[in-house]
Amino acid sequence: MSVHIPPQSPSETSEVTCIPADNPPPKRTPPTVHYSWRNFHPNAKLHYIRDVEAANTHIASLQGPVGFDLEWKPTFTKATAENPVALVQLANADTTLLIQVSAMQEFPSNLRDFLESPDFVKAGVAIQYDVKKLYKDYGVSTRNCVDLSLFARSVDNDRWKGKYSSPLGLARLVETYENLLLPKGRITRSNWEDELNTQQIEYAGNDAHAGFVIYERLAAMALSMEKIPKPAYYSFDAVRGRLCEPSGMHWMSYNPDYDPGPPPPPKPPKPPTARDIRRAAAASTFSTISSPSGTLVMATSARYSEHQTIIPQQSFSSQAGSHIALSSSEIQSPPQPYPTRGRRFTSPPNRGAMHSTYSARTLSISGASAHSNVTHGHQNPHPESTPDHSWRGRGDASSRHRHGRGWYRRSDSQVQDPS
Repeated sequence: MSVHIPPQSPSETSEVTCIPADNPPPKRTPPTVHYSWRNFHPNAKLHYIRDVEAANTHIASLQGPVGFDLEWKPTFTKATAENPVALVQLANADTTLLIQVSAMQEFPSNLRDFLESPDFVKAGVAIQYDVKKLYKDYGVSTRNCVDLSLFARSVDNDRWKGKYSSPLGLARLVETYENLLLPKGRITRSNWEDELNTQQIEYAGNDAHAGFVIYERLAAMALSMEKIPKPAYYSFDAVRGRLCEPSGMHWMSYNPDYDPGPPPPPKPPKPPTARDIRRAAAASTFSTISSPSGTLVMATSARYSEHQTIIPQQSFSSQAGSHIALSSSEIQSPPQPYPTRGRRFTSPPNRGAMHSTYSARTLSISGASAHSNVTHGHQNPHPESTPDHSWRGRGDASSRHRHGRGWYRRSDSQVQDPS
């Protein structure tokens, strides 16, 4: 791929200086003057074209490199498909062409040949998506494209740090290298399919011309480098909507000579919100079971009752009939009840203290299986009036009762606290 780097006169070359990495460039005052293509090339002409024949006539005499950009009518709803390309912008030192293809019956043939020619550079900022969209809408490939963001990072690495593929806006490049303002604003979201007004024409002309000016400046900086970066680091072809090199191999933004600099400092953690606190309170708790065979750590999923606030103690019963006392810190339940399927784990009205049930996973203690589905609650002032809410392991089919999400068997006696 051939990328045109124009020759520079001694006076023009003297303006480009390479600043060592240990001496960063001094900060300049923010610019106050707006960018205008007339200030750079007073004798240049701008043509706004809505006719196919006029477009073919002007493009026949157009030479590269050119600044390149596209505009289309925006959509403001997610469900609406994106509108096709409406305006093609091309600019060099002598001519700026604004070709409104949405107003034409067919795509200009000379414009198609110019875009598909590898002899002319088309320079713009982050134009990878633009050239893909151009092929999707009109079936036009674009060759010898230059991403000015990658070009700037390749030839001015001391100034630009960070990820190599991170885009640098055209307005930022104009402010950095020309000390001028390139305003964007709401006009970028205007209707580019209707006949353009004066503000739209001025903006579109400056946008394409600024791409040409920045490319000329970066090309001059590349000439002053000891090791000129390879064009494949910042230029590509878009053939049938696919980004590739001239050889046909897949292209990606990569420069092995680029120094991204030190990584950015990590962002401070955000303080927890009230929703995070409620979720943490309802999350799984970890309990430790002590037995003669050893210590096990078990995660239990809590199902809370509306009236349950604190669970001071937990008791487990195994199939072997032995009881394992568990002493743990008090567990505070969330203010809202935990959602469950089926009926809640509460006692009937006026029948004693409310209870909540913890459904525990199968435990393995010295090779013996212990299914624990146990009851926890406040101390009941009337234990004789409290129905049995302790549940043991799975029994035979005749003694199973439907409860919650599984089949369980009622125990024959109330589980007693061994302590």
